[in-house]
Amino acid sequence: ALRGTLLSNPLMLLHNASMVTTIASILQSKGVAWLAVPILSQTLPNLLQELLRYCGSIGLPAVRPEVRGLRFLWFTSFLASKLAIVPTWLRYNDVADMHQPNLFYGKLSYLVCFALDLVFMRSAVQDLPRFLRPAGKFLPAALAYKKPLQGARAAASALVAASVLGTVFGSYATGPVALVLLLLGLRSGSSRALRVAAGVLSSVVALDQLLPQPRDCLPAARFLSPIFKAVLKVFNFKIFPEGDHFLRSLPQDRHHLLATTPHGLFPWGAGALVVSCIDAGYYPNLVGSSVLGALPVAGRLLRCLGFHPANRKEILKCLKKEYPRNVTIILPGGIREMFQIREDIEISAANLHSGFAELAKEGDAMLVPAYGFGVSQLYKVARGPLAEFFQNLSRKLQVSIALFSGRWGTLLPYPYEMACAMGEPIDTRKCRDGKEAHRLYLQNLRAAFEKYKKDFGWVDRDLYFEGEVMPDPPSDPLDECTELQSSSLSKL
Repeated sequence: ALRGTLLSNPLMLLHNASMVTTIASILQSKGVAWLAVPILSQTLPNLLQELLRYCGSIGLPAVRPEVRGLRFLWFTSFLASKLAIVPTWLRYNDVADMHQPNLFYGKLSYLVCFALDLVFMRSAVQDLPRFLRPAGKFLPAALAYKKPLQGARAAASALVAASVLGTVFGSYATGPVALVLLLLGLRSGSSRALRVAAGVLSSVVALDQLLPQPRDCLPAARFLSPIFKAVLKVFNFKIFPEGDHFLRSLPQDRHHLLATTPHGLFPWGAGALVVSCIDAGYYPNLVGSSVLGALPVAGRLLRCLGFHPANRKEILKCLKKEYPRNVTIILPGGIREMFQIREDIEISAANLHSGFAELAKEGDAMLVPAYGFGVSQLYKVARGPLAEFFQNLSRKLQVSIALFSGRWGTLLPYPYEMACAMGEPIDTRKCRDGKEAHRLYLQNLRAAFEKYKKDFGWVDRDLYFEGEVMPDPPSDPLDECTELQSSSLSKL
């Protein structure tokens, strides 16, 4: 930057160097430290200049009155700050401290600085009419502030998304936190505040377990749709093809089983479909692990959005509901897909489970394939032996447990775009059995992936089902740097 200033604007470099010399001379002298205040006040125009630069960076045209006003203030402050030192010098010229030897070089450097200021002011005065009345077409505020308004809306959406996601994750921790606080509060010598917090949170958990749980998606969820849609805007979520029109075009006299894959670390893809269905006029059913519905507070929130345990009885019951509750969302890949996340390819375990297709056939439902683009990129998940251990533990406990990291090391997902590719719906009444419905589901799912992956920006990314021959995963540079070779170990 210094070299660029020297080559492009040497006078400005000389001006700044003179100012530094002046301030240094004042600080080395006695009894004149007060001079630093009027000297440093000359930097006030720099603040207005930075505001003008910011206006340019956000695309605000110079013809706007606020920009012209800032230009006038900048020019006025420039003149006032540069000339303000003159009456100060005339007033205190006879003071003995103003003539001490240490100030000599400061006076010389300030004379250089003042001379350069006069040169700058001369140029500014010559260009003043063009500076204060720039040429160009006047734009209304809505167009002039389009870029900053878009940024403000994006920031507001991100804030809403962080609040909603924080509430979701916080509800998951309600039970464990209440237990820990209760144990700490029962200790002798615990503070009153701790006992009160433990009592309040424990009462919330107890009340949550005593009150009856919602059985279906509450109609009030539609009033929260703007908040949920703000979360989806952060991920730029879209549906292929035709957006929400695809959901609205589903026959209202049929039952629909939307089988979406992959699961991802957290099923945000399924959550996005729930929000889209609510916005399309449905009160959907979301089936998942029964443990989730039993969680304190979190289970109630899920049930308010239509959660049901993923068992045969509940799924068939969901497939018999009439419009607007005739859409059921399921993740056929299950927990296994949490641990099959790779950076180079997409992996689905939906081919290992055909029970959902058999249930769709039994319920005479329309089976709709859905693939979630970007779902597996929202978190970084542990790989290798640790991943295998937690995968086996999750299967035994019937709840997802994994080592992972999110944005900034938190539970918040990375800002990766998401989309859902809808495949050709399958009328299970025309299928001989569930196996044929399952085969058609896999066929249509892959076709939807290949058809819409370019629209999402995945040109060279491929989909593999479990059991298919996959390419070797790319080597991790960090693993290569930290790997201990066997030959090295033998020398230790």
